[in-house]
Amino acid sequence: MLAGGLLVPLKTGITGVDKLNIASDTTTRLRIDIYNPGAGFKPEKALLGGKYGFLATRLSYDTGVLLAEFNPKLGKSGPEGMSNLYVLANGHWMAFPSAVSITRSATDTGSSNAVMVVADELKSEAVTFPNRPILNESIRNLFYHVPMWFSMIFLLLISAVYSVKYLIKPNLLFDMRSDALIRVAILTGFLGCATGSVWASVTWDSWWPRDPKLNGVAIGMLMYGAYLLLRSGIGDEYQKARISAVYNLFVFPIFIALIVIMPKLSGDSLHPGAGGTVGFNQYDLDNTMRMFFYPAILGWILLWLWMASLLYRSNKLKNYLP
Repeated sequence: MLAGGLLVPLKTGITGVDKLNIASDTTTRLRIDIYNPGAGFKPEKALLGGKYGFLATRLSYDTGVLLAEFNPKLGKSGPEGMSNLYVLANGHWMAFPSAVSITRSATDTGSSNAVMVVADELKSEAVTFPNRPILNESIRNLFYHVPMWFSMIFLLLISAVYSVKYLIKPNLLFDMRSDALIRVAILTGFLGCATGSVWASVTWDSWWPRDPKLNGVAIGMLMYGAYLLLRSGIGDEYQKARISAVYNLFVFPIFIALIVIMPKLSGDSLHPGAGGTVGFNQYDLDNTMRMFFYPAILGWILLWLWMASLLYRSNKLKNYLP
């Protein structure tokens, strides 16, 4: 599944334009960069706007570069500001949000030449992944970064269950299972931070931007790092197990609050689905990606559970426990 996540191509998409602002009532040639067009790529229409917009009067395409001429007339009442860019090619609409700002010129005093266009995206029959502005090829990190955090939360939840079991019935085997799960969860957390940092450098132009979820993750990882120091400083096994169980049950809900609840309450998180941002599922996760994404989550969780079981069995042998 992970190999497929790397090999399945992205849909044809728009990666950029050469102008950020154009004047109305003026013919302007816009250079549009096309990603992964394929040999049979054939542009049919280009549109600035949305349901109502300005169609390109002329199109010219050559090897990944589409030249589109626009002469938008806002008229007296047409709104100025940012316009989305849409390109129809081979029966498939591609979108580039907030591509160009249209400014009304002094000569634009007549009526608007905006037209109503049906720009609903047509579904492609090819097995491809969505191609979204800013994300582009980095969208494949969805199969690594997100499952890492799902795995970490799942492992920490099970470790908390074993901590409860130990407090009810003091058995060192419960403590050893909980400890193994936490140690592997810390590893998945570091990998989640690493993959997330790489992703942030591509999409947000910063390895560690100011984001409440990232800050919450950093605090949570430090708390679980303190768990390791706590265990290393206690000699008696039963006392170590009891204090570790209490500490684990204290830290786990705080960690969940830091990475799930606080980003939603903050209102300024960059992460999808937190702080007012739309969820990743709404625009970027299509049926092709779901076919790889959900098995990837299951596969990573099973892999980390297997690693935790190996660590648990190793600790049992070291302590001569049955």
